[in-house]
Amino acid sequence: MSSSLMMCCCLLLLFSLLSEGREILVGGKSNTWSWKVPESTEETLNHWSERTRFKIGDTLLWKYNAENDSVLQVKEKDYERCDRSEPMRGYKDGHTKIELKRSGPFYFISGEEGHCQRGEKLRVVVLSPNHSKSVVDAPAPVDIVLSPNHNKSSVVTAPSNAHITNKGSLNRACSLLLLLLLLSLGLLV
Repeated sequence: MSSSLMMCCCLLLLFSLLSEGREILVGGKSNTWSWKVPESTEETLNHWSERTRFKIGDTLLWKYNAENDSVLQVKEKDYERCDRSEPMRGYKDGHTKIELKRSGPFYFISGEEGHCQRGEKLRVVVLSPNHSKSVVDAPAPVDIVLSPNHNKSSVVTAPSNAHITNKGSLNRACSLLLLLLLLSLGLLV
């Protein structure tokens, strides 16, 4: 195989590795159903969403009890009014995955009577591809609350609850090993 063909293959492989999205568990808590009526107004799914950076290609994963809940993707006006009558899409499998294929806002509400009105709704904003990689991968802003008697030399940050996994991480690792092997054998010279 010619070295220029090998170089093209490696560049294509590298591009595909860099463009993979992530799988993000809605609510960020892996040990429980996260799509449910919030227990308080202090910590809603929208508070979680505001602390999480979403990019094109990411997949949202909802875990919920399919016997008494569902996920509806709706338009902004239906999100604001908790109107379940004309959803764009509906899911009731208890393990819903939705890929974010464009930048901009996405709106989701519970399909069960009264749940949305009690706070079971989610707005996700996907960053545009024009953001540089350093901005996309930057951590989301965190509110820091200091007591009046705080020690200025110690900084406390709130924990991140986002449960994020890279999609295809095994493929990425194998591809990188293959690339390193080819480089070590001198096939990319």
